[in-house]
Amino acid sequence: MKLDIANFYVKEINFGEETKYSDGILTINKKEALDIVFEDEHITEAELHIVNPGDEVRLVPVKEAIEPRHRVGGGPVFPGVTGKLMQAGNGVTHALKDMSVLVVGKHYGGFQDGLIDMSGEGAKYTYYSKLKNVVLVAHTDEKFEYHEQQKKNKALRWAGMRLAEYLGACTKGLRSDEVESFQPSRFLIH
Repeated sequence: MKLDIANFYVKEINFGEETKYSDGILTINKKEALDIVFEDEHITEAELHIVNPGDEVRLVPVKEAIEPRHRVGGGPVFPGVTGKLMQAGNGVTHALKDMSVLVVGKHYGGFQDGLIDMSGEGAKYTYYSKLKNVVLVAHTDEKFEYHEQQKKNKALRWAGMRLAEYLGACTKGLRSDEVESFQPSRFLIH
């Protein structure tokens, strides 16, 4: 078993007519991306934003942070979420580096949620303030979670994974900047 991660470094993110990656520029068709988000009937509101390092933005409540990826040869990047449950961690996977998909709730949060400052003193305390971020700000009709302290936010989290997989797929058929190879260590337990 061997996993190769083919890295595609993102220098800039823009919205445009076609979702594609070319020479370090990720262009996103916003309507298509939001269609992926709204595949879940529980998503009631959603908007996409591009947030870059140094922008005077505070993101809260952050539900999820995901690196966009594409599994070469088929199969889901997130087995059991974006496709059938199957083995992961082998084959070739493309990864969009120096960026992430951040999922932010629109109306409510729980104690487990994150906060990211993209500029100022707080920015130096989080890895994500150094990345170019596609930010999904969304809300759901999962009313059973409104008053729960630990919210699962399944619809929001899974929408983020579908969005990350959609973005990662724009690298299909492209040659990467570099490839990292991983092989599992063999452990013998007596």
